[in-house]
Amino acid sequence: MISAEARAVHDAALIIDLHCDLLLTDFFLRWDWRRRHRHNPLPGAALMGHCDIPRMRAGNIGCLALGVVVSPFRRASGPRAIGADLDKIQRRVEENPEDLALACTPQAIRSAHARGRIACFAGLEGAHGLDGRLDVLPDFQRRGLGYVGLAHFTANAACRPMVGLGQSTTVGLTDFGRALVDELNRLGIVVDVAHVNKPGVLEVCRRSTAPVICSHTACTAVHPSPRGLDDAQLRAIADTGGVIGVIFVTPFIGPGGIAAVVAHLEHIRDTVGIGHCAIGSDWEGWAIYPDGLNSADKMPLLTEALLRRGWSAADIFAAYGGNFLRVMAEAQRGP
Repeated sequence: MISAEARAVHDAALIIDLHCDLLLTDFFLRWDWRRRHRHNPLPGAALMGHCDIPRMRAGNIGCLALGVVVSPFRRASGPRAIGADLDKIQRRVEENPEDLALACTPQAIRSAHARGRIACFAGLEGAHGLDGRLDVLPDFQRRGLGYVGLAHFTANAACRPMVGLGQSTTVGLTDFGRALVDELNRLGIVVDVAHVNKPGVLEVCRRSTAPVICSHTACTAVHPSPRGLDDAQLRAIADTGGVIGVIFVTPFIGPGGIAAVVAHLEHIRDTVGIGHCAIGSDWEGWAIYPDGLNSADKMPLLTEALLRRGWSAADIFAAYGGNFLRVMAEAQRGP
């Protein structure tokens, strides 16, 4: 049951999900974004089936960062694969002009939301997709690329992952990785350290001249996991002015469902401040999700839980989207 207060706060929020893998569901299941699909019946709503336009509208999702995933075993074709996903986002927007809008600046996101559209932009998951090239970035930016995640689950020319093939606890950025951070800063593309190992995260934060994000992660102080950040990494990201998006994946946030998501948000708030909280659901991400957050239409339940924990409407608005809009604005102002 959603209280009248929670409903009012939730409906007034501009909710930005910093990471959703809807493009994967589109690819594997030929997902119809326009149809309201039934909830995924598998335990933990495993793998896919968490989002469509009707359920995002029911959950008041105002902006979606769509993950662009490239096979690490076909790196030479990575730039073409990125371009194909950017084209697909554009097609989905054109097919649903009353529901979606491509929006890659804070002003465009707010404008789309004011017009009743769900804003969309792309987030690259892993620099391996660039195949060592920086020259492709301006074109990708013009076509909707809002952030670049430096790693996914494999080592690449820029850095090492926190978990996966080529993981390392000691190796930081490569020369290409440092050049990539510099170029992203110059272009005004947000730098994302999700999946990057600790030395890489800390080096990115020291080097970047713009706020850094971790689009979808958890806090190891709340629940130990190979995909979480420790407090030193939280502070490093916060010192750049960046944000940390709390993931909704049960193995990474631990037991407790919505309460676990709240616990991670509160740890970020208590460690580095409310101005660095964000959400990155990782819906459609081939994972397992808590019952209360295994579908986009259930987002009001998180608002209810935050209010019961004493969060103000202003704090919720900041964590749900306001903080990231500030980060994007600062990044796009350039060095």
